[in-house]
Amino acid sequence: MSRFRTLPRATGARVATVLVAAGAAAAVATPIATGAGEGSNVRAGERNPANGRSLSSETQIIASNGDFGTRQSNKGTGGGAIYGCRAPASGKGCIEAANLNNGQAFNFRFRGESGGTITTNATDKDASRPFTTNATGVATGLNADRVDGKDAQQIVDEAVSRTKMGVVNAEGALANQRGLSASAREGTGKYLVTADADITKCVPNVTAYGDAPGAQAAIQPVGANQLRVFTQNNQGEAADRQFALTINC
Repeated sequence: MSRFRTLPRATGARVATVLVAAGAAAAVATPIATGAGEGSNVRAGERNPANGRSLSSETQIIASNGDFGTRQSNKGTGGGAIYGCRAPASGKGCIEAANLNNGQAFNFRFRGESGGTITTNATDKDASRPFTTNATGVATGLNADRVDGKDAQQIVDEAVSRTKMGVVNAEGALANQRGLSASAREGTGKYLVTADADITKCVPNVTAYGDAPGAQAAIQPVGANQLRVFTQNNQGEAADRQFALTINC
């Protein structure tokens, strides 16, 4: 008696079922071949995903320890990592470090002369800000050499140039001046001082010299760039006195 049996011929419906099942198995077994990328293993030393594809969802690496969640290091002479994005002005930044506790959000260490650079490819460099902050505390160790585009010496020079000053002796002669162009004695205890620019929005101050502590001086504006100074002795009488004049603008 033969042990071999002739199998019944497959019907068209059974053949279709087998073909659909085989196609589904192939799609599950080879996700890379379908071009999706999600769910594939990371391949070291290659682009992930390959062939110009990109992931459509966020890849998360979650840790729970007392150290770092991930570590990227380069034992060669190259850098450690590159992060690039195409975020618009109103979008998220390429890198975000958020500490949900009360510790530091970032920490940079270096051994060279410079800790790093912040550069912009914008055409208008003056309109580009390297960073902004809502913190108003003092940044310990931060040495800011420029404020509003001016370095420290320019700020000092501008402040000095806005302060006009000089000494007028009892005869009306001007000396040790900056920003004052002339002075003259008009009468006993009466002097006219001329500045080199408009001083209508400035604050003048005068101090009379004298042997007695009661020597006084008063100021009267004259026009846009002149002041009249009145000096008195310690009895309140008009008297010629040397005086120092300061005009803060």
